Amino acid sequence: MTLPALAALACPNCGQGLDQADRRLSCPSGHSFDLAKQGYAPLLAPGSNATTGDTADQVAAREEFLSSGAYDPLLEAVANAAVTGAPGVILEPGCGTGHYLAAALAKDPAREGIGLDTSKYALRRCAKREIPLGGREEPRRAAEPRVRLAAVLADAWNRLPVRDGAAAAVLNVFAPRNADEIARVLHPEGALVVLTPRRDHLRELVDALDLLSVDPAKPQRTADQLGSAFEAERTDEISYAIGLGHDAVRRLVGMGPSARHVDPAELDRAVAALPEPFGVTVSATVARWRRRG
Repeated sequence: MTLPALAALACPNCGQGLDQADRRLSCPSGHSFDLAKQGYAPLLAPGSNATTGDTADQVAAREEFLSSGAYDPLLEAVANAAVTGAPGVILEPGCGTGHYLAAALAKDPAREGIGLDTSKYALRRCAKREIPLGGREEPRRAAEPRVRLAAVLADAWNRLPVRDGAAAAVLNVFAPRNADEIARVLHPEGALVVLTPRRDHLRELVDALDLLSVDPAKPQRTADQLGSAFEAERTDEISYAIGLGHDAVRRLVGMGPSARHVDPAELDRAVAALPEPFGVTVSATVARWRRRG
């Protein structure tokens, strides 16, 4: 099997294009990379940090929670905002299991995608993700390829193993962003889609379980990070209420940064004391940006 989106990938050492022979990728300068048996490509740039990726438990919790449909309005908004007439792939640094990336690819059957992450546990799932044509609910057709995205081990803070201007759209979903690198890999007519939590996102859980809260200065920080290279094209604010059972609450806490800061036993006691279902506010901003100039 040829790795999807191969033509858009670049050697992390020298930036040249990559060719594939069997399960090995190589560039004209002789740098080579063997695909992991789980299907992802290890393309870490020199000096990258691959120790901060999500754990197996975080990845499992995220996959189960996102598959429940609780965040489907966010998923749909991101996928719609990623539709563009520019040529190229859909790219997501910090893709996790590829849930949002797959939804964006489902909107355009002609696209291939690249998901970058430092978590090998997440990439194993991303590499195997199937993408239905015409939407998430349509059954896969017999002649349709099972996978249209390349899962790549790469550090979003370092040089991305992607060619200049190769991305028609870049997704930034609850993840760190490297504005200079995004600008480099994004086509001049492409779109950057940024999903960020608003101040009241999950506020009921934050208060009840003493979780990490959203920094009130986050919107301004995002604008400051992107403002030199991008200008805002459209911003949509999404807010709705959901009711979660105790297991869903545990998965929601377990998939995010709070999972690294709470004691599991204390969390179980606190969740057990919550009413069931427990009402939670989902509140986020989906912004579409374009490159300046």
